[in-house]
Amino acid sequence: MTLSARIVIVDDERSVRSGLSNLLLSEGYSTCVFDSAEAFLNDEAALAQACLLILDVKLKGMSGLELYRNVILHSSPPPVIFISGHGDEQMQQYALSRGAVAFLHKPINIDTLLEHIRRLLAA
Repeated sequence: MTLSARIVIVDDERSVRSGLSNLLLSEGYSTCVFDSAEAFLNDEAALAQACLLILDVKLKGMSGLELYRNVILHSSPPPVIFISGHGDEQMQQYALSRGAVAFLHKPINIDTLLEHIRRLLAA
């Protein structure tokens, strides 16, 4: 991973954002956090520098799934891992069928998350 490449976390819960960011920083990854899809989309460099997106499905304003539909329109979108405390099987199937690499339910199994991240960033 290059120094400019970051794992972007978009979640409207501060505790989730900070917890995931702290975990990933302790594992040696660079992170960037946003509390909404709109805040992420307003940061022009964020998508360009992202090596991976971790998106909450249910956000205030634009949902994580709506954000994902915007992201995949770019020429080289980063891989996406969805996290959700409200997701159901239909939502999970939809996200995975559109190319998301994982759909993890909250509370997140940290070992599973890190396994996905290591696999994706090693490729």
